[in-house]
Amino acid sequence: MAPSFALNSMPLHRFLPVLYLSIVVALLQLAGCASGVKPEAPPLDSRLQEMVMAYEQAGDHQAAAELYLQQASEARSPRREDLLLHGAASLIRAGDTQRATVLLDGMVAAELTGSQQQYYAVNRAQLAILDSHPDAALALLQDVPDSGEHVAGYLRLRAEALALQGNYYQEARERVALDPLLASDPALQLENQFGIWRALNGLSDTELQQLRTAPPPDALGGWMELVELTRLYLQQPDALAEVIPHWQMRYVGHPASGPFSDELLGNMRAAGQPPGQVAVLLPLAGKLAGPSAAVRDGILAAYYDSPDHLRHSILRIYDTGPDPLAVPLVYDQAVQDGAQFVIGPLRKEAVQALVERQDLPVPVLALNHVDPQEFPNPAVFQFGLAPEDEAREIAQRAWQEGYTRAIILVPESDWSERVTAAFIDRWIQLGGLILEQQRYQPAEADHGPAISALLNLDSSKLRKTRLVRLLGQPLEFEPRRRQDVDFIFLLATPEQARLIRPQLKFYRASSVPVLSTSHVYSGRVDTGRDIDMNGLQFCDIPWLLEDDDSWRHLKQSINGRWPAESVRYGRLHALGIDAWRITPYLNQLGGGMFGNYYGVTGTLHIDEGQQVHRTLQWAQFRQGRPVILAEPADATVGTEVSPPQP
Repeated sequence: MAPSFALNSMPLHRFLPVLYLSIVVALLQLAGCASGVKPEAPPLDSRLQEMVMAYEQAGDHQAAAELYLQQASEARSPRREDLLLHGAASLIRAGDTQRATVLLDGMVAAELTGSQQQYYAVNRAQLAILDSHPDAALALLQDVPDSGEHVAGYLRLRAEALALQGNYYQEARERVALDPLLASDPALQLENQFGIWRALNGLSDTELQQLRTAPPPDALGGWMELVELTRLYLQQPDALAEVIPHWQMRYVGHPASGPFSDELLGNMRAAGQPPGQVAVLLPLAGKLAGPSAAVRDGILAAYYDSPDHLRHSILRIYDTGPDPLAVPLVYDQAVQDGAQFVIGPLRKEAVQALVERQDLPVPVLALNHVDPQEFPNPAVFQFGLAPEDEAREIAQRAWQEGYTRAIILVPESDWSERVTAAFIDRWIQLGGLILEQQRYQPAEADHGPAISALLNLDSSKLRKTRLVRLLGQPLEFEPRRRQDVDFIFLLATPEQARLIRPQLKFYRASSVPVLSTSHVYSGRVDTGRDIDMNGLQFCDIPWLLEDDDSWRHLKQSINGRWPAESVRYGRLHALGIDAWRITPYLNQLGGGMFGNYYGVTGTLHIDEGQQVHRTLQWAQFRQGRPVILAEPADATVGTEVSPPQP
């Protein structure tokens, strides 16, 4: 075994000639160069660590950074680089990302030691995540170290990047691998365990069942089964408490068996109680009478489907009338009548009229969206079936599939412009390219001109015409579509999509993936008519795609009571169901117990502006029938690591 040297642990200069010390140091440097790895810097001295820790504990990360940088100015390599990397990390914690970036830009990664290269990658990845570039972060963290002080940082940041991508399964895998590395810090470990639980709550029941492949005592499988149990007994925490011991017997020694399960049950008991009186504000007459009635019926169905002990709320329905500006007066009446919470209104103009009031004594779950930056109001949560969410979801899905180049085919309409803009914004933000856009006339049956232009077949025909003129003789010719396309973003109704999909095949684009919003699906299986859409992928709410055990009875009840409306207004029934069910958990959706809430309208989460966003289910038409798709195969796979050895 090669001898080890600890030059900072013994005052060698007192016992050895200076010349001999110089030779030893030179030999160490040469050995590092010969191996291609720069010698590691000695550990930071304890006095410096104590001072930095005091600053960090006080929350003064800027002062900690300045101390590191001051020490770095007086140090030599490789200690200098160590101090600079610690300084960059403190600057990031202080929110001074610009200065941290400049600091890291001044360093050459190839000239750092092995450990320093890992720390450099961790800092760079943290900046990428803060800048909403999860792909860049994952590229930096691709090779997770087998051991060392930065393994936990790699796994934590990989999990955060995957969460930004909406890749909840892979996020959970990273956090499960991270869990044993946090055993020395129970608070941090518990926080990570809630991260596992929140990530897996982003998956549908079907995904949980399909992805849970390893038998007990597999840790990840245990987490997934616990999520399933929690959903089943979400409104019955006492019943869940009786079931958990049986789960513990199946997964002996599982990390969730300790403080986590106790904390979970406590949170469920505290958060799951609905308000004593709830007012529902809807325009039950006029143009929106049908949609409003569907939302109302969904709320009532969810209310009566609740366990007896949660059905103590008084539910009052108010007709807001045709004038959206009158909604604040209806709100005041509901509060005067004793309402402790308000669901509604439905119209965007009505939501805006209510949000503009800053003196709202009772919180509101509005069923539409307005810009929270233009109309901030801490008393108002916003929840709706915004098609813009679906457009952004398509961009995310396509990017996770590895696509980078898109073409767009959408109808000529104001609605289409809004949805397309949301897709383009998110797609460009991810790094994707838009190669072509075409609009078709929704009332026409022949969309050949728009499709031909979209696929550049017109250009192919033009080249043929020019060649004929040049050569002066006829040519055998077969138009050739463009070959640089990864997928087509399509907006269409079922009637339009049934025409467009065969026409895409006619124009030699049958192999190009087509991704669309929920508008292509009628909401019920119709194999005879939908077979023309075979291969088309779309996103939609789980209520229309899943046959989930936890809401099967509720679905049968709605379909039995309102058979005609259940098809036409199925998505609005689902909106009403989730509006009622998430009311007790709204304050938890931002990252508390429920970072994600698996509802009938999708996996729900809330942003800083108190807007509830949806992650939808994906399906593909096969033999005229929508078939649920799993998460896209990701280049990033869960990483198995061993805890560092003492």
